[in-house]
Amino acid sequence: MKKIGIYVCGNVAKRCTANGCLRAFNNNEDSFSNYKDSEYKLVSFNSCNGCEDAMESLQVKIEKFKKVDVDTIHLSSCIRGRCEHYEEFADEISKYFDVIGYTHGSAEGKKNNTINKKRVNSIEE
Repeated sequence: MKKIGIYVCGNVAKRCTANGCLRAFNNNEDSFSNYKDSEYKLVSFNSCNGCEDAMESLQVKIEKFKKVDVDTIHLSSCIRGRCEHYEEFADEISKYFDVIGYTHGSAEGKKNNTINKKRVNSIEE
């Protein structure tokens, strides 16, 4: 069974209900449509700590994703659309997990900037 994590923008999370991410997940839509023929479950839904220490706090979050055996991290559409660390997040996370660069909405996004990366290093150290 594939274990999914969703990583959202901490600033947006202060005012967002996560309805778009969870609707897409529950309905096998948008970035989650690739899982229609396989078993998968959401095992983690986490946010960055905000812009001030976004990259520093990412390592703590990666360790938490590892503890619950996440296979794939979906960077939320709010990160794709609003975060200056989008590519840095994808690069770092892809060292441990497969990364899908959005959760809901168009695969191309408004800026045509969806990142999809397969893990480049083994998660076993």
